[in-house]
Amino acid sequence: MPRQLPGDVSNFVNREPELTALAEFLESAGEQGSHSAKLIVISGSAGVGKTALGLRWAHAIRSRFPAGELYVNLRGYDDGPPQDPAVVLDRMLRALGVPGTAIPPDAEDRSAALRSIVADREILLFLDNAVSTNQVRPLLPGSARPLVIVTSRSTLPALVARDGARRVQLDILRESDALALLKAVSQGTRRDSDGDLRELASLCARLPLALRIAGERAASRPMMRLTELIEDLRDDSLLWDALSLDDDSSSDAVRTVFTWSYRALSAEAARLFRLLGANPGGDISLSGAAALAGAPIRTTRRSLDLLVGAFMMESSAPGRFRLHDLLKAYALAEARATDSSDELRQALRRLTAWYAATIREAARLLTPGDVSPVPIDEPDVPPPLFVRRFPGGP
Repeated sequence: MPRQLPGDVSNFVNREPELTALAEFLESAGEQGSHSAKLIVISGSAGVGKTALGLRWAHAIRSRFPAGELYVNLRGYDDGPPQDPAVVLDRMLRALGVPGTAIPPDAEDRSAALRSIVADREILLFLDNAVSTNQVRPLLPGSARPLVIVTSRSTLPALVARDGARRVQLDILRESDALALLKAVSQGTRRDSDGDLRELASLCARLPLALRIAGERAASRPMMRLTELIEDLRDDSLLWDALSLDDDSSSDAVRTVFTWSYRALSAEAARLFRLLGANPGGDISLSGAAALAGAPIRTTRRSLDLLVGAFMMESSAPGRFRLHDLLKAYALAEARATDSSDELRQALRRLTAWYAATIREAARLLTPGDVSPVPIDEPDVPPPLFVRRFPGGP
C-alpha cells in the first residue's frame, strides 16, 4: 500500500474558508453519484501556499482513503522541464505493485492500466505543481472512488470545464493571518511590536513564502532589530537576498519561484509584465496597459488574460489590473535587466500621453468652452477615454 504523502506543513495559518470549501466538496461529491474521479484544483500565484493547503487537507482526510496515497511533483514550474506523464505513470504503476516488466511501453496503455487498477480503490492522488491540463489528464482515474488533488500556478480551466474539477483559488493572506504566521515562525523567540510586524508583512506583500522566510531570518537572529530587516526589504539591492534562505534551498527563494513562473509566459505577456513593473501607478486599465506597451487593445487584452491566468497579476476591479508589491518589484528588476532605458522611458511617455489625452477629453465634456492644450503627442497610443462619439454628445 503506497503511503507517499509528504509531511504536513508546520505553522499553518488559517485558510479556514478554503478548508471548509474542500470539506463541503468532498461530502457533496459522495452524494452526487458521479462516475468520474473527485477532482480538486488548488490554484494561485507562486509562494501563496497551494501545496501547504493541499497537504494540510490531505492529512486531515487520509483515513478516508484506506488504499493509500500517491504523491508526484510534476515540476511544472521548476528549474528544469516538466515531468513527462508517461514517466509519471511508470512511477505510479510501480508504486501500486505493478512489476516493471508488466508496465506497457505506450503512454495511453499506461494511463488505461492506472485507471483499471484504481477503479475500485479509495485512493488519494496528489499531483503537485502541474503546468497544464495535458500533463494532468493522463494521470486521472476514471471512477468516482479515488480523490485527486492538483496544485498549479495555472487555473487549468479545461479540467474545470470538461473534467468537472472544483477549483479553490488562493490569495495572499489577510493582515491578521500574516501577523500570526510571522509570530508562529519566530517560535516565540522575539518580542517585536505589532507595528513593525505589520510593516514587515506589508513589505512581504502578505505572501506566505515571503513571510516564512522573513520570519525565519528574524528568528535566527534574535539580537537583530526588526527594523534592520525592514530596511533590507525596502532596498532594491538587498530585497531578494533578504527573501532567500542562507543554504542551498534555492527553490524556497521568492525571486526563484517568480522566475519559474515568468519563464512560462509568452514573449508578449512577459514584455507587458516587465513594463507594468515600471508603471508608477498602483493599478492600470486595459487602455492604459495598451498605451504602456504600444500595442493594440486586442493584443494587450490577450496578454493581460495570460498574466491573470498565470497569477502573475490580478484583476483588482472590473477593467483594472494590478501587481502585488513583490511581483511589481520583480517585474521592474526584469525590465531594468532586459529593456533599455530608452524603451522604458518611451513606454512611460506613451502612458503619460494617453492619460493627458483622457484628461483633455474629460475637460471638453465637463467644460465645453474651455481650452485644455496638451502638448504630448505619441504614436501607438490607443484612443483616450471620454471621446465624443457623435456631435453634441459623448
